[in-house]
Amino acid sequence: MRVDLIYTTPDYLMAIWLAGHTCHSPLAPQELYRDPVDSSKMAKLVDFLINAKHLSVLEHCSMTFAVSGVSRALLAQYSRHRIGVSLSVQSQRYVSERSSGGAIFDHVVPPTIMASPEALEVFMKAMESAQDAYDRLIDCKIPREDARFVLPGAICTNFVTTLNLRSFLDVYEKRVNVKGAQWEIREMLIEMGRLLLEKEPWLDRYLGVKLEECSC
Repeated sequence: MRVDLIYTTPDYLMAIWLAGHTCHSPLAPQELYRDPVDSSKMAKLVDFLINAKHLSVLEHCSMTFAVSGVSRALLAQYSRHRIGVSLSVQSQRYVSERSSGGAIFDHVVPPTIMASPEALEVFMKAMESAQDAYDRLIDCKIPREDARFVLPGAICTNFVTTLNLRSFLDVYEKRVNVKGAQWEIREMLIEMGRLLLEKEPWLDRYLGVKLEECSC
């Protein structure tokens, strides 16, 4: 898995403070933007807004991640988060998974399977069988969009995703802090959070988990 933060709103604190302060100020937002308060006062208002659940102001902040080497099983889970989340995914209709030089497609192996030699053998035979079936369907002139039906959820994919901050905090809560979240999507969200905190460290208190304490 690789996750990169490729674009964000330049200044989250300013954007949230400006939006929130505009709601309660007689001044125009242009005036507020030209004469902002110091960052500590911005942070105080932002903290008040978040604790008061006035979360629409967070939607003015966005982030775009490039994600590669994750499973289609993860994609199925992540794509369930639709509000405030944009997603552009590598297409199996246009990108062939045909075997090259006898190798099988890139895939993700769950840690529980990796830890068991017997289970790993079963898993790898299934991957090889799926690759063989896909190749044979392609040889039969079946289009890629139909041949892909034999490919497993473990196969790797790549995508670009953009979220606003309100949506990110919601996804993070459900996929990191909620008990039972699956390991792969949890690992992805934790890495997203780590990258975001490098740019906006003041958000640490709102993520709900100390990243340095996580073993992912």
